[in-house]
Amino acid sequence: MHPIAMLLAVGLQGPLPAPSPTYAFVNGQWFTGSAFEQRTMYSVDGMLRRDRPTRVDSTIDLGGGFVLPGFGEAHNHDLHLAGRIDAEIGKYLDQGVYYVMVQGNLSRFLPEVLPRLNSPSSVDVAFARAMLASPLSHTVELYGRLVRNGVYPGVTPEELEGEGYFVIATDDQLMEKWPSVLRGQPDFIKVMIEYSEEYDLRKADRRFFGRSGLDPKLVPSIVERAHAVGLRVSAHIETAHDFRVAVESGVDIIAHLPGYQIPVGDDVSRYAIADDDARLAAARGTAVVTTTLLAVNMARGDTAQLRRVRENQVSNLRLLADRGVRLVIGSDSYASSSLEEVLNLETLGVFDRGALLRMWAETTPQTIFPDRRIGRLDDAYEASFVVLEEDPLVDLQHLRSITLGLKQGELLTARSGGSR
Repeated sequence: MHPIAMLLAVGLQGPLPAPSPTYAFVNGQWFTGSAFEQRTMYSVDGMLRRDRPTRVDSTIDLGGGFVLPGFGEAHNHDLHLAGRIDAEIGKYLDQGVYYVMVQGNLSRFLPEVLPRLNSPSSVDVAFARAMLASPLSHTVELYGRLVRNGVYPGVTPEELEGEGYFVIATDDQLMEKWPSVLRGQPDFIKVMIEYSEEYDLRKADRRFFGRSGLDPKLVPSIVERAHAVGLRVSAHIETAHDFRVAVESGVDIIAHLPGYQIPVGDDVSRYAIADDDARLAAARGTAVVTTTLLAVNMARGDTAQLRRVRENQVSNLRLLADRGVRLVIGSDSYASSSLEEVLNLETLGVFDRGALLRMWAETTPQTIFPDRRIGRLDDAYEASFVVLEEDPLVDLQHLRSITLGLKQGELLTARSGGSR
């Protein structure tokens, strides 16, 4: 059994943990946001300290390893089924991913899995729960298909309303269903904006089932209601016009780049973000999740199609970066993870390795949990980090060389180095 999984299994079955020991971490190279700096750091009551405390329970030699804050995954849909939960937690911790944003899930399964999450020995997760969608939304089509394929045992198509999504087509429906949305106790609200420039054309035409989103006129009202109760809003989008609707409506997070898939024959310019919209996103602090890896999965070996999508991704990413938009790492892929998303982003040639590390280790965790002191290796930040054997600024494949993990002051694994 993997060392992390072994620790996890013990932690799930045993008594409540004692207060975490006070550690001194010596001979480590700590990420500053642009480089690695040799220093000694301490973990005291689950928080990082630069100054030596009066008592040190254990000194751990990091063997010259490279220390980064724990990583984030800002877009996935896992971690809510009991039969998969241990494997999924193990996958994330093995890759140093401590913080996950689940951008839509079925609510009924959460009571069984929540006790296994959000602890020092597991991953911390923010759940959207049921999404707000139109009658012909991608969400409605996808969940119906998943239920028919047996992915959600015991769930019937008729039960998906209120479990996986709330269908909202009018202001009256929003008003009527909003109390039920809040009773689900979401950590944030997810809205489905799809081809909003053609809303009137698509809203009742079954030919567009799976490609027809919320009435764009409803989105500002949803955002206003969510913000009034302290909830952020994340928006699924497809096109550049959807991006504009999301930003102008005041959403906090845009869950995709436009054009993660571009239908053959469609005009690529439809998926090119306008400069004014990028500037407004930067001014409003809107975060944008990358999800570039989806293009590789959806191209299905069509190299010409993949090239077209990737060129659009490069153009959009350069514009967003130049305008100072907050970019965060997310894969939207069960089979992969934000590690593979980072590696794919490097192949696009927009960001250097330092920028990608900042996005993954700093910006993404801080976007998922904005009220926590995470994503930095400094005084009074949570003592949560990974140690790599080799320098990721030389080769991002070295992100796979994790030798030790600490989360909120608890040691996850120690495959090299030692304590004395």
